[in-house]
Amino acid sequence: MNRYLKREITILSVDGGGIRGLIPAMVLQDLEKRIARKGKARPLCRVFDMIAGTSTGSIIALGLSAPAAAENGSRHPYGKEPLLSTGDIVDLYSERGIEIFPRRIFNQLQTVKQAFTEKYNSGQFYSILKQTLGDRTLQDALTNVLITTYDMTNDTPLIMKKRPSSMERKKPDPNFYMRDAIMGSSAAPTFFEPVQISTVDGETEHLLVDGSVFASNPAMCAFVEAQKIFPRARHYTILSLGTGEQVQSYSKQQIRSWGFIEWVLPLKGVPLASIMNTGQGKCVNYQLQYLPGVSYHRLNIPITGCNRSMDDASPQNIECLKEKARALIQNHDAQLDSLARQFA
Repeated sequence: MNRYLKREITILSVDGGGIRGLIPAMVLQDLEKRIARKGKARPLCRVFDMIAGTSTGSIIALGLSAPAAAENGSRHPYGKEPLLSTGDIVDLYSERGIEIFPRRIFNQLQTVKQAFTEKYNSGQFYSILKQTLGDRTLQDALTNVLITTYDMTNDTPLIMKKRPSSMERKKPDPNFYMRDAIMGSSAAPTFFEPVQISTVDGETEHLLVDGSVFASNPAMCAFVEAQKIFPRARHYTILSLGTGEQVQSYSKQQIRSWGFIEWVLPLKGVPLASIMNTGQGKCVNYQLQYLPGVSYHRLNIPITGCNRSMDDASPQNIECLKEKARALIQNHDAQLDSLARQFA
């Protein structure tokens, strides 16, 4: 049977959140182990019909779907097995996060600098992606993928996709190197500079910033796209993973006199961006929860006690995030077991 005539569709969606991507990475590592115990071990790129990611979620989405090199003698450069395991992705966050977000001694000085230019040089991040993913492109992905980013040149969302070539459309989807797609989706304003990239064929250029500016939770984008790919589908199971809830409240006394600076001040957690991201994510959760034909599973946890910043890759915060991931897994033990049985 043609897999694109399937009636039961599975979707994985991973939020943005910088180094906090360690939390969903650990959840997926646990889920993969449960699936192996329930049935036959198989990589998550063969469990999910579509994998979507925003910002740090793009690292996980493309990390799970990037193909390994083909065996010697093959006419194609890539095979059908994944390049990275879920454990490899966990290690990328826990062991190399400090290279992407180097620790700063003079934090107050860095906050002042961040008001006038990006906080980090993206060169090391790009180097890690190039070393890991090489020249793999979105069209090489082992399953359907969706990556969100925002094109500043055209002032419009840009959703990068890998979809089946058999779909009827006027022209093929633009193809991008995986490393470039991740850089564009992760270019959070004030943290990394906007990313200028071109399609693989060099015909089109884009100036990109973080996809979280419009889709901090890309689950709805993924659902809409899956409906196009699988026109005969009758039911969708969506696993949506957060990167830790930032529990924050403000009193009237606190914010009544805020001006522009306070609303975007990094020391306050950039309240305006935080509100927009949280609001968008909760709106998506509400909508998908009540759609007919959709089983929506949202897993997230408050990160109270950890640094809520997306760029604290210190050993202390990494350990705190790991503890939160373990607690999230424990809190949803029965739900993860049920999903594992369904996916096995």
